[in-house]
Amino acid sequence: MPPTPDARSARALALSLRPQLPREGAQPEAGLLDAAVLVPLLDGGAGPALLFLRRAQDLPDHAGQVAFPGGLREAGDGSLAAAALREAAEEVAIDPARIELYGALSCVSTLAKYSIQPFLSLWPPGEYRAASPGEVARVFQVPLAWLADPASSSEVEIDLPGRRLRAPAWCWDEEVIWGATRRITLDLLQRLAAAGAAFGLE
Repeated sequence: MPPTPDARSARALALSLRPQLPREGAQPEAGLLDAAVLVPLLDGGAGPALLFLRRAQDLPDHAGQVAFPGGLREAGDGSLAAAALREAAEEVAIDPARIELYGALSCVSTLAKYSIQPFLSLWPPGEYRAASPGEVARVFQVPLAWLADPASSSEVEIDLPGRRLRAPAWCWDEEVIWGATRRITLDLLQRLAAAGAAFGLE
């Protein structure tokens, strides 16, 4: 029998949610582009953390924005989960066979007409780098306990083509986590809290 994971480990957190997460997500809304991302949970130096990436500045869509690894579903992808794994391996230097999927979180839509299906995933601990510097400017990790602390949240001004808006966000090490990525993260945090998961630093 495998050893029981520490209650505060990334694996224990993922296991606490597995019973409530479907393997595949909801059907995308009509008229939206089909996309999928991985929400990478891993053990970091300050406890469980989430891995994010910042998109390259010269990309045509969402340039310079913080996101989870993933992208659009292509014709050869057998499922949304397969699309997320393929895209993640193209963006972050990791063997997809080392990623464990734990199920689908709530689907979100964006102002850019994307329907994004997130999948909770467990990644081995370690430092990760961009596999495609032309697409990804930076890969970084944020402690889950910091994200869950209400004091970490703020409001920022976001410059978009032709307009500026104010939005709730997390600002970590000069990175701004907002929009759909923030909503996906909040969904995960709320599910973990409802499951009674322990991930604070005490």
